Amino acid sequence: MKNSKHWIISALVIGTFFSMILMGNTTLSKTTGSIEGEVITLRVAQSKSANHPVSQGIDKFAELVKEKSNGKIMIDTFHDGLIGDDREVIESAQRGSIEIASSSTPNMAGFTKYFTAWDLPYIFENKDEVYIALDGEPGDIIRQEMKKSGFIVIFFPDYGFRQIVNNIKPIEKPEDLKGMKIRTTNSKIEQADFNSYGANPTPMAWSEVFTGLQQGTVDGEGNSYSLLWDTKHQEVLKYATEVNYNYSSDVVVMNKAKFEALSAENQALILEAGEEAMQWQRVRANEREDEARQQFKDYGIEIFEPTPEELQVWKQAVEPVWDQFVREGQAEPNYVDLILETLGKTREDIFN
Repeated sequence: MKNSKHWIISALVIGTFFSMILMGNTTLSKTTGSIEGEVITLRVAQSKSANHPVSQGIDKFAELVKEKSNGKIMIDTFHDGLIGDDREVIESAQRGSIEIASSSTPNMAGFTKYFTAWDLPYIFENKDEVYIALDGEPGDIIRQEMKKSGFIVIFFPDYGFRQIVNNIKPIEKPEDLKGMKIRTTNSKIEQADFNSYGANPTPMAWSEVFTGLQQGTVDGEGNSYSLLWDTKHQEVLKYATEVNYNYSSDVVVMNKAKFEALSAENQALILEAGEEAMQWQRVRANEREDEARQQFKDYGIEIFEPTPEELQVWKQAVEPVWDQFVREGQAEPNYVDLILETLGKTREDIFN
């Protein structure tokens, strides 16, 4: 009787074990899309607030994928850093813990140095130049490079140009920043920008900046109007200087193995949805930036708009940053030249 009881228990344990394996494999198959006909669920995560244009572009992408697949591919979106900050979600996507992630490009330089060139001050002087580069050979090179790190680039959401904002005094020329503590990202180029302006660059996690401005740990920062407004930074700011010293894009990437596990039809569908979402998001990003700029004015933030001659002074102040970073292993010279050639301009055109 005892032997019979033990045999039954053993059979139940073994049966449960194999059932769990089968359930796990089914769940994985649904996620990677290797079983066609099933509903495939993919997850995308990023750190910006749900109402930011980058987030809205990702929501549009999810909507388009659902529509194009007739509901057979569903994308769950996680905004507001619910799964982690930029670096954390990108690393999760690289491991395959999640399928898709988005990050600002300065945080992607660890995967390919080509992103470093995008950080150079004034390499992009307006949005048209940004789009020409991303849609052309410079963008294609990034797409190929990211594959080496295990990613497929889905699309590049438009983040925007960074302006200089502070709560101390009006800033009209670079020397006005002398001695001021300005929060920067971890980008070495952005830090060098503010060194060239005479400020004290202070790298700080984004989550700490609002409190840092309140407490005087930093006097100002550089960022786009839309991100600043959506995170209520206008409450701790008084002045803005509109000099477009740096453009930042985001990049939405998918784990390469997960992407390749999909059928060719579904791969094409996802890339097509990404392209359409990008075109839609560019319009929305520019609309939102104009709205946020007006909101800043209406709130009482004093905005300095330099003349073309005054802006040239700002440009010339950071030209030495190019000498420092345009070199092999950093902002690759050949890639910088390719961007300039694609845009039909030279370094001299920017700074002279």
